[in-house]
Amino acid sequence: MTASASDNTPEEKDEKPNVAELPSVFDILLYSLTLAKRYAGDVYGFTAYLLFPLILSFGVRGISGNLGIVAESMVNVLSLALSCWAAAAISTLISLKTAHPKKDHDPRSIGQHAASVLGTLLLASLLSGIIQAAGYFLLIVPGVIASILFAFTLEEVVLRGHGPISALAASKARVQHQLAAIGWRLLAIVFAFFLVYFILGAAVILVGSFATGISPTALALNGVPLWVDAILVVLQIALLPPVIIAHTVLYLSTSPTVD
Repeated sequence: MTASASDNTPEEKDEKPNVAELPSVFDILLYSLTLAKRYAGDVYGFTAYLLFPLILSFGVRGISGNLGIVAESMVNVLSLALSCWAAAAISTLISLKTAHPKKDHDPRSIGQHAASVLGTLLLASLLSGIIQAAGYFLLIVPGVIASILFAFTLEEVVLRGHGPISALAASKARVQHQLAAIGWRLLAIVFAFFLVYFILGAAVILVGSFATGISPTALALNGVPLWVDAILVVLQIALLPPVIIAHTVLYLSTSPTVD
């Protein structure tokens, strides 16, 4: 006798995607801070390059007219490119260190790899941003979903060598079966570091208020002094490595799935 089609139906329905069990947000943050401390020399060596556009930004502020607008735009593009490069380098380093913790990895080679995929990463990020912007324009919810689905575009480009389109598809395939679990972890990671920045930033503004004799409210409304602004930007640069590390740790905790 031959088996009927209905005999195979329960087995097909019982099949579930092979997904990894994700660590808790606390474990991700704790492990990320441990890695940031352990490899501080390398990860902050990469982000130190972000001080260059910071210095340039203060220089171009004195340029007026169209030339000043062009100069400021060029600095902003440079800052974006270096930020993506640093994120790619940190993600590569953490992936290598978690896989081979006792092996020495050349930071120069990692930086060269990050530079080699920078164009692809920028294009993939642009495509992802356009899709997310369209989603937010269409009742917001589709934009939130797209932000989660394409959250691992960076890692797919940097660690897996995907092109712009395939990186978006690979990120979607990795996330879609754990959309809620990954989504709230991403949100919690961003919120945790934003809270740290808010607290430290408020402390910097209070110091600036004490030094200038201007109330914190007036500083917030009328603009902080140049030196306070510089400290706030340096604080953002200092928090970038643990954020990228936490993001990469979450990515490495997931497993690719196939429909």
